[in-house]
Amino acid sequence: MNLLSILVVSIVFACSALGTCGQMKAAERSRTEPVAVGQAAPDFTLTDHNGQSVTLSKLGRTSVVVFYRGYWCPFCGKQLADLRGLLIAGESAEMFAISVDPAEKSRGLISKIEKDGKGKVNFRLLSDPDGKTINAFGVYDTSYAGKGFDGIPRASVFVIDKDGKVVWARVETDYKQRPTLDEIRAGIELAKR
Repeated sequence: MNLLSILVVSIVFACSALGTCGQMKAAERSRTEPVAVGQAAPDFTLTDHNGQSVTLSKLGRTSVVVFYRGYWCPFCGKQLADLRGLLIAGESAEMFAISVDPAEKSRGLISKIEKDGKGKVNFRLLSDPDGKTINAFGVYDTSYAGKGFDGIPRASVFVIDKDGKVVWARVETDYKQRPTLDEIRAGIELAKR
């Protein structure tokens, strides 16, 4: 076994033994149900893949908040690639994709997506390293509790109106399932009313 393999195995073992890799432990999670349509969206301030801070309550426009499992998930990569076609130019809406991934992994994912030649990623990837926003929205995936990937969210999309109220939401229990662009677009139209 080479040195790199030993290092990787040691890190995975340590994370498994500790039950977390710097993320919030399952017992510390306060919200067990996702935020529902009609409820106020939890406010957050997170950093994007370029180091810029984003605070939901300061946007003052429709927001699409996508939670994805991580840079390593092929279903997430496809969803994020497809989401480039969601927003309409000049529309008063902004989209964010949130995971526990650090900025460098998010930048790598963006680069990988853009290699398909179908355009730039036109939204920001936000890092929630401690899973606090994932917890606040109630989308923590308990099937990974106590494992090296503890803290990842269920694949979810929330459309939030300019006043901070959730007007449309989809939280998947099967990570292979994602809402269509038309379904999310209908949520954006609801937010404009």
